[in-house]
Amino acid sequence: MSQAITPEASLETPPRGEVTAAEWERVRRIALLVAAGGAAVFILLGLSHWLLHRDAKQLFVSYLVGYAYWLGSALGGLVFLMLQYVTGGAWGLFLRRILEASASVILPLAVLFIPMIIGLPIVYEEYGHWTPVPVESKLQFKAIWLSAPAVTIKAILYFACWIGMVYLFRRWSRQQDEGANGRILDRCETLGAPGIVIYALTITFASIDWVMALEPDWYSTIFPAMFAVGQLLNGYAFALTVFLLLSDRPPFAGAIQPAHMRDFGSLLLAFVMFWAYMSFSQFLLIWVGNLPEENPWYLLRSRGGWQYVVGFIALFHFAVPFMLLLLRDIKEHRGRLLAVAAGLLVMRFIDLFWWIEPALNHQGEYFYWLLDIAAWTALGGLYIWWFTGQLRNRPLLPWNDPYLAEVLRHE
Repeated sequence: MSQAITPEASLETPPRGEVTAAEWERVRRIALLVAAGGAAVFILLGLSHWLLHRDAKQLFVSYLVGYAYWLGSALGGLVFLMLQYVTGGAWGLFLRRILEASASVILPLAVLFIPMIIGLPIVYEEYGHWTPVPVESKLQFKAIWLSAPAVTIKAILYFACWIGMVYLFRRWSRQQDEGANGRILDRCETLGAPGIVIYALTITFASIDWVMALEPDWYSTIFPAMFAVGQLLNGYAFALTVFLLLSDRPPFAGAIQPAHMRDFGSLLLAFVMFWAYMSFSQFLLIWVGNLPEENPWYLLRSRGGWQYVVGFIALFHFAVPFMLLLLRDIKEHRGRLLAVAAGLLVMRFIDLFWWIEPALNHQGEYFYWLLDIAAWTALGGLYIWWFTGQLRNRPLLPWNDPYLAEVLRHE
């Protein structure tokens, strides 16, 4: 087995022992406490908001911000799992168990989508989705497509596709761990390619139903792709953060080489650039077109204080991580790469906040963002609780994978 990375290259402290059952349980208890605290704050703030304004719309929109973030982390993990099976690579073997555990959270997230189903008429009614339109109107199909029953049925289909793929990958992975002979890896590779296509189709419609529909008069042909890239970055940054937190513990501590760390950092850099490219492409197309039905989306998000948010996103979601990830010292150093990945997780939340919240007229309210943070915290605590429960039940490395020995010998 390869030697561990030198302290100068990656680790600030000597490797520690393997994560114990007690440590996993402590993390799960803390996650539940965080979830309970976030839920309590969300309920208290939500009741206060409703008593003052008699309007529940902000509660559901804030829930949508937190929900979209954690669903993006789970779906991003699923997509990267499929990418690893299709393309191969050492990075995927080290992250496979983390990606599987992250993707498995799609199951409880499907249940946690129920509040959004309840809030569909409340959130979207103002924008005319359920306002009757003449049969001969061009808006007839749009009104039907974005109606509450249609959105609910489509959401069930989306989650059925995602959960089905997660189930198959997890089942085959367990069979491989149990030493089952056969074409287990071939099955995963075979499902990976069409699975990515299924994800692309479903997330395109889901992003339209849940986010773009907040402003039904606005449209963008690139927004669903931009939304998907954001989820991929979210999922990979989360998996990388967890991996780096565990990288000084067995079985990772004795296997990781500087070349592996550079691969992790370079892949993170690639998706930071991909996100920036998609975001700038949408802005450029709308700016060049200068159409009255497209411009308001950016006008809303560049006035009334939102201009400072978008400047912050441009700086810390792209410019700073881009410059840092160009440096080999950053990519090979565990603590520094961890700081970049964790920082991007925070920026993903701010980016989603900037996408979603300006669609509402907050009428002089300035603390609605506390509801967003409370929802994000509550859902995040539940996410970590389920995630760690899945991760602790499996070996952190796929020991029966035929390519693992080659990866561990990598220099």
